[in-house]
Amino acid sequence: MPRTFFAVCRVGDENDIKRIPLRAGVQQELEQLFDEQEQAFLGGRDEEIPFDGDWKPDGNELLVIEDADLAAPFGQTLVDGPAAYQQLDVTNYADAGIKGIFTRSEVLDGRLLLQRFQTSQYLQKSGLTLVFSNNQFGKLSENGFALDARLAAVIEGNHFKFLSFRNLRTILTIQHHFEQATETEIAEFRDHASFHVENAALFDAAMDERSRKLICGISRAGILNDHDAQSIQTKAGSVGLQIDMQDGRLVLPGEKRRLKTILSFLEESVYKGVFSDETFQTNSKRPVQ
Repeated sequence: MPRTFFAVCRVGDENDIKRIPLRAGVQQELEQLFDEQEQAFLGGRDEEIPFDGDWKPDGNELLVIEDADLAAPFGQTLVDGPAAYQQLDVTNYADAGIKGIFTRSEVLDGRLLLQRFQTSQYLQKSGLTLVFSNNQFGKLSENGFALDARLAAVIEGNHFKFLSFRNLRTILTIQHHFEQATETEIAEFRDHASFHVENAALFDAAMDERSRKLICGISRAGILNDHDAQSIQTKAGSVGLQIDMQDGRLVLPGEKRRLKTILSFLEESVYKGVFSDETFQTNSKRPVQ
């Protein structure tokens, strides 16, 4: 039985699902494309890791978010069938709001395969988009869009399995699954009595998502309440990391990479190799089983 393809569209703050009508010749090619992408996405990945803020899994790992409310509209397409959904109309791209393309898997019952969609994938007849046919280029006569080269996620029940949080959040509102420090928490951290900030402007400029996540973790764990500046410097030295002191306070440097290393240490993401004696930053804080 032919599979139905759907578009996830953002309308205001809500997601709306539209059916993508396909010609018979295209249907088979599209199904084959998604089957190949499913195999590439899942191949060799035999370990599932609950998402904790790290978005660079190892080669055999998938990150997993459980969100029943977010998954419900996707799963409902398996129940309702295509007739229950309006047809996608891309006559006006600004109104379409496409964020993702998905269909069901033939491999596992109930699994859905999700691609992300970016505005750069739109093909518009209003501009000058050239198409090659019969050894000549002609102008695109109808609106259309290109498909991505890979899946962004698979959905199984209430679980989203993915490799990149950054890609998945371009499709869905999942920021609440990523904890990061607020502006107030960053200010409180910067002004803590344990620190001397070398350059306040450079510190503020370094506050990207990774830095905010690290500060959030440090604050939640109460590291600065349980350990004074001197003991932190001593512990840093034990893993081969030097943190300078000024007037009894730890120096937070202006150099972004160095600052992140210190933040990673405070968040317990720096360790010393027992054989090489080198200092490393870890990709994950999962405890050894």
